[in-house]
Amino acid sequence: MTTKNVNIFAEDMTEEMRTRAIAVSQEAFQTKISKGKTFSTLAGTIRDKFDKDYGIGWNCVVGKAFGSYVTHEMKTYMYFSVEPDVHVLLWRG
Repeated sequence: MTTKNVNIFAEDMTEEMRTRAIAVSQEAFQTKISKGKTFSTLAGTIRDKFDKDYGIGWNCVVGKAFGSYVTHEMKTYMYFSVEPDVHVLLWRG
């Protein structure tokens, strides 16, 4: 896993989850998406992997411009970027 383009803006996550979030997101961004809504598909992929790995209840938003105010469980929140100008918000509610 390369952390070249990774920027973490805010986080409340264990080191293991943080590393997994970056790896899962980088994998998702490498996926070729030929139709549909790209950011929604990426968010669904990331959310599904976290639901599988850490139990259901995860939420994910991927996009270039969005606002948010979320309530999250402790140690389950991260706002970051793995590609320039595209942000990922991942949390468990």
